[in-house]
Amino acid sequence: MADPATLDLSAWRSGVDAVREGRLIELGQIFHAGMPHYPTHPDFSISLHRRHGDRVRADGASSASCHWSFGGHTGTHVDALCHVSQEGMLADGTVADNDRIERGASPLDAASLAPVLRRGVLFDMARLDGVACLPGDRVLMPGDFERAEQAAGVTLVAGDVALIRTGWSRHWGAPEYNAPETPGPGAEGGMWLADRGVALVGSDTAVFEKGPVTDAAPVHRLLLLEHRIPIMENLALDALAMTGAATFFFAALPLRACSATASPLRPVAII
Repeated sequence: MADPATLDLSAWRSGVDAVREGRLIELGQIFHAGMPHYPTHPDFSISLHRRHGDRVRADGASSASCHWSFGGHTGTHVDALCHVSQEGMLADGTVADNDRIERGASPLDAASLAPVLRRGVLFDMARLDGVACLPGDRVLMPGDFERAEQAAGVTLVAGDVALIRTGWSRHWGAPEYNAPETPGPGAEGGMWLADRGVALVGSDTAVFEKGPVTDAAPVHRLLLLEHRIPIMENLALDALAMTGAATFFFAALPLRACSATASPLRPVAII
């Protein structure tokens, strides 16, 4: 896990070297009322806590303020390492103490996540399969990632950010987005990514790995718990894929939120 106070200069330079046009592309979904959310997490709602006209100053000025309510794993976000435990233990070998997390004393909460400024690599699996969107039963294996590398002429290296496009975001706003089955890496695919020493992974589905994850989430356990690799979910990767860029400068800043098991995120690519 990177030190939030120290920039990995080699990773930063690798990202800068991938920039060709200087064009910025948003990689996150817009947060809005009614947006899809995984059924086990709270939905997103927003309202005006204070409205224009509630209080008007002597000079005629007024203001409005909003109230947000949503789960940390709703919308485009990154999972913190305290999100997953195995047999009561966290990634740092300590007991998964809920009270400790809630009072902001866990070193693995979202406040510990470092800003991400490094090279990103896009694995456009939908394009690789020649479809607009992978079917829900598609399991991504090591061979798929290797074929994607060959097709794009790129090699994933230690410190990179690996983004997986399944095409699933075409279902954003429709019931199909949270279908029982969603495409993603299986355990072997997750291990392939971990073995490459990636700094961060993400995809355009709600669960990243092959769903459903009702009984087990082996890739979450593998990445978050065993390899301390944060996971981004609900990304929007279609615009990036349309550029044809396989590598790019990736930037994202998690919120410094104590007690949080995830952080909302606004990730961008610069191509």
